[in-house]
Amino acid sequence: MSTPTWGDTVRIKKNASTEMRPGALAAVCGMREVETPEQSEQFGCAIGTTVYLVEFGDGASLEIPEEFVEVANDDG
Repeated sequence: MSTPTWGDTVRIKKNASTEMRPGALAAVCGMREVETPEQSEQFGCAIGTTVYLVEFGDGASLEIPEEFVEVANDDG
């Protein structure tokens, strides 16, 4: 499985919380690393985790930890 990068189409994994829109497709618009304890608490993940800024087809965007994002395959 490849690591998502800017411009990739990604799918939000089924085990993500409802707010993250599990199963939805989105485009990667940015990435950053969790660097502080406050960010770690905000995103519920460890320092050093990559957080992806994704934009959905309706224009809404969210920052989602890497564990809930995967590159969408053409084969569905």
